[in-house]
Amino acid sequence: MKELPTGKQNFEEIISKDLLYIDKTQQIYKLIKSGNLYFLSRPRRFGKSLLISTLKHIFEGQQAIFQNLYLGRETDYQFEGHPVLQFNFAKLGHRVENLEDALNSEIDKYTSSYKIEIDDSSLSTKLFSLVESIATKDKPVVILIDEYDKPIIDFLTEKKQAKINQEILRDFFSSLKDLDAQGYLHFLFITGVSKFSKVSLFSDLNNLTDL
Repeated sequence: MKELPTGKQNFEEIISKDLLYIDKTQQIYKLIKSGNLYFLSRPRRFGKSLLISTLKHIFEGQQAIFQNLYLGRETDYQFEGHPVLQFNFAKLGHRVENLEDALNSEIDKYTSSYKIEIDDSSLSTKLFSLVESIATKDKPVVILIDEYDKPIIDFLTEKKQAKINQEILRDFFSSLKDLDAQGYLHFLFITGVSKFSKVSLFSDLNNLTDL
């Protein structure tokens, strides 16, 4: 009997160590074929982070990992690699009070990795410039966002800070519609625990499929 992957959220680790994995790549393949902008809200410990990790490896073109799974065995998926930007809000830390600095730091890591120079400006402008530059030099970009609502949920009893973080998140996400409209986005997947701020944060993305 295979060992259970208790507490593990890295898809490659689960497959490489031959841990128990329930193949969900058939459902993932259907998502990829039918759309490119998705929002998923589910309770904690529901497998959202593992799903994000799986999508990352798919869009990075790591075909060998999927050779014994439905996606690699039963489909004609080409595993064409794309630049992948992953933002895990849970890893920003517990009760992040300076959310803007934390997000700027995450963007700066990617600008350094891709050797892109971006002038200091608003979060939305920096994210737009980052994705635009990468897509222009390479291919349309995949953006994976895990637990988007954590900076708000952490401050549910402190309404002032929650509101501040909500405004920062709105600024961060506001460029996504234009990025998609101009062809710079290949795929967008956002997960969270709640939907309470979905409308106000993603209202511009009127074609965002709510799963």
